[in-house]
Amino acid sequence: MTRRSTITIATTASPEQAYACLCDLRGYGDWLPRSASYRGTAPGRTSSASIGDTYVDHTPLGKVRGIVTDASPNRLVAFRQATDDDALTIDIVYRVEPAAVGCTVTRTGRIAVAGRLRPVAPLVTALIRRENRRTMARLKEHLDSSAPRRSPTHERASP
Repeated sequence: MTRRSTITIATTASPEQAYACLCDLRGYGDWLPRSASYRGTAPGRTSSASIGDTYVDHTPLGKVRGIVTDASPNRLVAFRQATDDDALTIDIVYRVEPAAVGCTVTRTGRIAVAGRLRPVAPLVTALIRRENRRTMARLKEHLDSSAPRRSPTHERASP
C-alpha cells in the first residue's frame, strides 16, 4: 500500500534559512519536540545533510534508518527512510521556493507499507500523516521566530 501527501507552509524566513534548518540534522531536536510518533533523530557522521549522509529516527516501530538522497542548496533536500525489514519506506522531498516575503516550503511524502505492517497500513499511514502536519507546523513556528525582524518603514511628509 502506497500513499502520497503534500503540505506547504509559508514563512518569513529566507530560502537560505529554511534550507539550512532542514539540512541541520542535529538541530531537529531544537525545533521539533518529541511526540508519540517521533522520539528524536540521531545524525550519522555529519550534522549537515549531503547526498549519501545517513541518520536514524527513533519511532514506536523502532529505529528507522534514513539517507539523504538529494540536496540542491537553498532549493531542495530529499530523504529516504525505512525500517530494517522494509515494512515501512518513506520518501520525503522538501522544496524551498522564494516568495515576496520569505519563502514557501513544500513537503511531499510517499509512504509505502508492506510485510508485517500491511494489516495495519491505514493506521500507520494516518499516524505518519498526522506527524507530518505537526512537523510542518513546528517548522513554520521555528522559521518565523528565527527570521530577521523587519522594522516598519515610516514615511515623513516633506515640510
